[in-house]
Amino acid sequence: MKYFAAMLFAILLALSFTSSAEPLQPAQELAAEVAAGEHAGIESFIMQVDGNVVGRAVADTLEKRPPDLRSATKSITALLIGIAIDKGAIPSVQTKVMDLLPTRRTTFEKDPCKAAMTLEDLLTMRSGLDCNDWDPKSPGHEDKMYREQDWVAFWSEQKMRADPGKEFSYCTGNVVALGEILAAAVSMSADAFALKNLFIPIEARRAEWRYFDNKRGVDTGGHLRLGPDDLLKIGDVVLKRGMYKQTRIVSEAWIDAMTQERTNIPNVNQRYGYLWWLDHTKDPKLPQTRLWWAQGNGGSFLIVMPELRSVVVVTATRFNKPDMLEPMFWLRDRLLPAMAQ
Repeated sequence: MKYFAAMLFAILLALSFTSSAEPLQPAQELAAEVAAGEHAGIESFIMQVDGNVVGRAVADTLEKRPPDLRSATKSITALLIGIAIDKGAIPSVQTKVMDLLPTRRTTFEKDPCKAAMTLEDLLTMRSGLDCNDWDPKSPGHEDKMYREQDWVAFWSEQKMRADPGKEFSYCTGNVVALGEILAAAVSMSADAFALKNLFIPIEARRAEWRYFDNKRGVDTGGHLRLGPDDLLKIGDVVLKRGMYKQTRIVSEAWIDAMTQERTNIPNVNQRYGYLWWLDHTKDPKLPQTRLWWAQGNGGSFLIVMPELRSVVVVTATRFNKPDMLEPMFWLRDRLLPAMAQ
């Protein structure tokens, strides 16, 4: 994962372009190549500009079952937390985690440092727990968590490595805990809340969650299965600052907060908001654009480019392979140059 992040930054550093709403021939060409199987492991590619799809290819196999988004799920969880805050079910991002997890309170009270942890610390991957998914030796690594029955118990019992809010450490357990926080706050399971407040309002066709602890817990940290066209709708909600058609999904204030740079990432110049990856173009000679994206192992991306009024969706199964970054090369070498006029 560390290699993945460093490579991704190197690609993004080179992105510079201006905008055009005209249909993009490279997007159409890429869609044709994906449909023809020329990019092994890429299941879908969709690009939308100014609300118009300019290139689309979705494998027939995804009609039977949607793709596994892996950690791109985390960014969707951030939206769910924002919706709960908008509804007043969660007071604010400054609320203490132990107050939001009443059944785990005793674990947090044993350690004053752990007791200070806030919701924002989970959203920014700064919980301070000894949990780092980029280090296989980390005590709180996600693969170790998955072997346990109660994932949140495993996560909450990890020792503190740093004060909360101080250091970035990519920890899937933080986001799994957000699912339990959400469920406790809204008095329904995280998947039921998502269905009612996100997926039904955006007219999503199908969403499948992974569960743990005999289905008492919802894996809000990864493995959500959602169709590419529905993922595109989520990108459009973010692009339009919380709106889907004429329906308000989440507040503008939350979109702004979620996409604000909040966390430095060690050895990488990328930034992190509330479970969304952030960057922007660097060349001062060309118009600047922000890039907000969700990403998952295997090469799944949901990329929102607000200054270009554009959204790109890719789903793929190139798990743990360097070529899962290929869609970012498409942006740099084919799609974005065609948008420069």
